[in-house]
Parts: sequence; structure tokens; C-alpha cells
Amino acid sequence: MTEPRDSGMDLVRPSLRDFTYLDCRRRAELIAEQAAKLSPVHSLLDVGGKGKPYACFFAGRVAHHYVLDVAPAYSVDVVGDARIMPFSDASMDVVLATQVLEHIPDPIAVIGEIRRVLKPGGTLLLSVPSIFPQHGSPGDYWRYMPQGLEWILRDFHSVNVRGEAGTVPSVFLVVNVYLQLLTGPWPWLQQLLRWTVCPLNNLAGLLAGKVYRGNQFASNYFVVAVR
Repeated sequence: MTEPRDSGMDLVRPSLRDFTYLDCRRRAELIAEQAAKLSPVHSLLDVGGKGKPYACFFAGRVAHHYVLDVAPAYSVDVVGDARIMPFSDASMDVVLATQVLEHIPDPIAVIGEIRRVLKPGGTLLLSVPSIFPQHGSPGDYWRYMPQGLEWILRDFHSVNVRGEAGTVPSVFLVVNVYLQLLTGPWPWLQQLLRWTVCPLNNLAGLLAGKVYRGNQFASNYFVVAVR
């Protein structure tokens, strides 16, 4: 089953009124692109994927789509710790981990477990924040840069890192996110921005990104790594 909405936000089809529209929209596009390249495979593991928001992209391409998460939900197959995954060695064709690695104190252990459960030639699709306010639970420990990601994934056969929204759209996104953060004490003002400034800013970022996307700066990074 799939629950595409997470905390009231549709991660696959975000609204222009969402503060993180530019990254969420681009992340969904990148995951869809990678899913489209897959030949039919046996198994996919979504680490921290409660809600199973991207299941629509893998329908018909994976026989078994498992979700591992620390919190129970009807979409979660295994409740557990990503640092000690209850899966056999080389048992997964694809591992998906979106916006979860920053919430785990020992990301190296998670990457080691992901590599262990991936089959040789298997693919990791990873999304992590670079510049973002503190968020989520039970903790928020890390932010990532391309060279750091390449280092922690150094045991993979190949690693491709790119900004999700890109340089120019990320500037617009960061403005949106910090406007949301600063207006937190005044919900009425935050709601007003959602209907006025936020959609205009998102449209401007979207159009500017078509002129020049760039990869020098990104609020979030997307990684494709092959075991």
C-alpha cells in the first residue's frame, strides 16, 4: 500500500504552495527517471520509507517492495534500526533512502548495511540535505556535501552525486524554507505566505532553473551508487 502524503504534503506531486516544492518535485523526477531505467527486479528496500511515497514509480518493476522504519505503520514491513538490518546479505536489487540518513547518529553503519544487503551490481538511490533547518525526529544529526558523500560511499563501484533542485532553484528554495521558519510563531502570517510569496517564489525558481540549473550549490543532493 502507499501513503504518498507525509505530514500533509504530497511528496510525489507537491503543491506550488509547499515551501519545499522545488526539491520535492525534482526528487520525484529523479527517482522516476531511475525507476524507468530498471529492468524488472526481485526486491527493493525503502529505508525510513514509512508512507511508501515513491511506490508508484516502481509498480510493475519490482516484485517485492519492502519498507524498513523505526515507527510502525500499515505501509511498514519491518520495524527496526537501519544500522542493523534484518535482511540477508546480497538480498536486495535496489535500496531507496530519501531524507533519512541525517536522522541517524551513525550514517557509516547504515551505508555499510545498505552495501551488505545490496546484490553485486545493485543500486542505491539516496537523497540527503545539505542546507536545511533542524527538523524531524527522533534526532537530526548531519548535513552532507558531495565530497563527503563520495567518501562514505567509497566502497561502491560507482557514485554519481548531483544537486536536486540545482544552484539557482536552491536559492529560491532556501528563501522559502527560512520564511517558513521565521514565521512559525505567527501561523496566520505563515499561511498568508503559502498563498502569496511561496507559489510566486516557486514559479520563479522553476523558470530560472530552466535557464540555468547549475550544480555548485544545492539544498539537497541526490546520489545514484552502484554496489
